Amino acid sequence: MTNALPAKTAPETGERLRPLYIPRAEAITIQRAIDLFRHDYNVSEDTLRRLVIKHRLHNQTMPGAPWRISAPGLAMALDGDHEALARLRQDDREHEDVVRYFRRLGTPLERA
Repeated sequence: MTNALPAKTAPETGERLRPLYIPRAEAITIQRAIDLFRHDYNVSEDTLRRLVIKHRLHNQTMPGAPWRISAPGLAMALDGDHEALARLRQDDREHEDVVRYFRRLGTPLERA
C-alpha cells in the first residue's frame, strides 16, 4: 500500500474536511475494523484502509503509532451515508442519523 496523504477536501464537493474528533469509546484499530466490517460488507483490508484515508476517519498520536479509526464514521462511509458522516465531522452526535450508527455498533455516545 502506498503512503497516500489524507484527503484535505471532500472528493464530491471539493469542500475542506474538518479533522474528525475520535473519542476513545468510538476508536478502533485497523484490525478491529477488519473484524467488524470485512464480512458484512465483503471488503478487503486494502479497501478498508483506502476508505479510512479517503474520508479522513483516523488519527495518530505520532507518526508510526497505530491508527485510531472512528467505527461509526467507517460504518457511515461503507454505507455511503455522506450526510451522517458530515454531521459526525461537525461533532453533531445528537442527530438521529448519527445516533443510529452508534446504537448499531453498540458504541456509547460521548457527551461534551
